[in-house]
Amino acid sequence: MPELPEVETIVRRLQEVVVGKKFSNIQKLHKKSFVGDINNLINTSITKVSRRAKFINFHLNNDLHLLTHLKMTGQMIYVGDDARIGGGHPTADWVQNLPAKHTRIAYDFHDGSKLYFNDQRIFGWMKVINKNELEQIFSKYGEDINKINKKNILNIIKKINKSRRAIKQVLLDQKILAGLGNIYVCEALWLAKIDPQIPANLLSESQISELLDFAIKIINKAIDLGGTTFDGKYVGVDGFSGNFQNELKVYGQEGETCSRCGSLIQKTKQGGRGTYYCSGCQR
Repeated sequence: MPELPEVETIVRRLQEVVVGKKFSNIQKLHKKSFVGDINNLINTSITKVSRRAKFINFHLNNDLHLLTHLKMTGQMIYVGDDARIGGGHPTADWVQNLPAKHTRIAYDFHDGSKLYFNDQRIFGWMKVINKNELEQIFSKYGEDINKINKKNILNIIKKINKSRRAIKQVLLDQKILAGLGNIYVCEALWLAKIDPQIPANLLSESQISELLDFAIKIINKAIDLGGTTFDGKYVGVDGFSGNFQNELKVYGQEGETCSRCGSLIQKTKQGGRGTYYCSGCQR
């Protein structure tokens, strides 16, 4: 699943090429993928592309928003005369002719360039919404992990420290902190030497503070490296893939030797997701 660094990377790439573009035609190729009235987009221009949590927000000049969530397998790909830019879940759609079999929505701009929303498993979506609807959606999320307000960080620490849930599950709770996903939580817990299964209320406030510092550091580094790309066939695809997979210490490393203590990296399930950790130095 594309996480915050991957989504932020897509947003930064699209911001450079789609701002000022005017929609001329929209093909809704799968009814579940698009919500709203297409007519609200025709002859409307994109004024900005931004991110909140794991959402991509296309700001429109009619005060509406085209809100996007990639979910597990979504991609956004822009194709112009001299550019092919985008990202998301790595598949052959990154490099093949578009629209492809996984293309769910195709947008035509007046200048002939195009924007495609691809999604293998059809969990992702794009919605045309107004400002009030946007604020209602965003109100359900905590502060973005890479933009935590210093004044609020103590309250976040205290909130985490009161929970009896496993610390990993607390960090994945988007109501507390937005944007942290499975990959980067596993990595932050490893850096902090904390067992992902330990109840959050057994950790000291100083331990949680250090853990958040590591999480912020990891997220920012992943953004700098363009996110994480696992499919080896597409790791070298210019303009799409990231490089943070080369920095991973535990995620996806089951059976490998921990680079810090020499113990074996283990995998367990928490909340239906794979958790990678070192039983030797994460306690």
